[in-house]
Amino acid sequence: MDVPLKMPDLATTGATLKVVRWLVAPGATVRRGEPILEVETDKAVMQVEAVASGMLKTIVAGEGAEIDAGETIAVLEGDAAASPAAEISPQVARAPSPPPTRVATPEIGERRSFFARNREARSSGAPAATPLSVPQKVAARRLAESQRTVPHFYLQTSADAGPMVARRKAAAGGLAWDAFFVRATARALRTFDRFRCRYEDDRLIPAPVVAIGVAVDVEGDLFTPSIEGPGDKSLEAISREIVAAAERLRAGDPEARVSRSACLTISNLGGSGVESFAAMINPPESAILAVGKVMPVVAVVDGQVVVQQRVNLTLSVDHRVASGKYAAGFLNAIVGELESLGG
Repeated sequence: MDVPLKMPDLATTGATLKVVRWLVAPGATVRRGEPILEVETDKAVMQVEAVASGMLKTIVAGEGAEIDAGETIAVLEGDAAASPAAEISPQVARAPSPPPTRVATPEIGERRSFFARNREARSSGAPAATPLSVPQKVAARRLAESQRTVPHFYLQTSADAGPMVARRKAAAGGLAWDAFFVRATARALRTFDRFRCRYEDDRLIPAPVVAIGVAVDVEGDLFTPSIEGPGDKSLEAISREIVAAAERLRAGDPEARVSRSACLTISNLGGSGVESFAAMINPPESAILAVGKVMPVVAVVDGQVVVQQRVNLTLSVDHRVASGKYAAGFLNAIVGELESLGG
């Protein structure tokens, strides 16, 4: 009996879903629970599983198609007792071992790094186009959307990094630099709560919980694990969460790769030697804080010329959410938290 596979309700913000790719071809035999399709939501790339064992008879929604929940995406010739709706995997999609018709390195498949694929292209003697990974495609689409639809403006300042340097030296086992900026930003949100909101249909919609995202690069793929409630946590606890999230991402943990909502994101390129930069807002967040490297700077303090450890900060802001003066107050509050390290 033919079983229509329908796109389930993924509980997103109502955005249209997009078919990224089919993992099986028409005529292929699939098993119940086997991932057959990757779909891009407004938050992540997810896998749709077969609801019955049988043959994939027809693909209705091809790659690149935009669909809504409840629409038929394919027809399976299989178990008549199966549910008529496809099920969504709770995991973010990982590129599986490729089907027999796809040429790829065993076990690694399409998850090879950008650099590995380029080395192979160079060794072949002919330039070749390098396909983007699924996370790179998602990032490209979302950042293009940000550039096109979000009216950015940028504020720059610097903070005395001396208290952070001293705290890291005193901490047993060290502290992740991002822990300082995550907690300082969360505490500044207590006063400047407009940055807890996202802009939607001429309204500011507050986030139910305070969560700060941290940009993490994994072999050219960008992920933003979020830390919930960091304003009430110790620096040590936040640091452990950040380090653990990064380790899970690099280990390929699919659950760690699921994008979760945040009020705003911290993007830190200080470890790469970048002194300052401006980052693009990750929709639907209201802002992003770009952090440069901590470096010695000649400064005048109380009439004395001293060498001081400082860090440059750039706040990118959605102008629909906040004015320049309001955002300046928020950035200054972050600096105050960093320089005082209260609690």
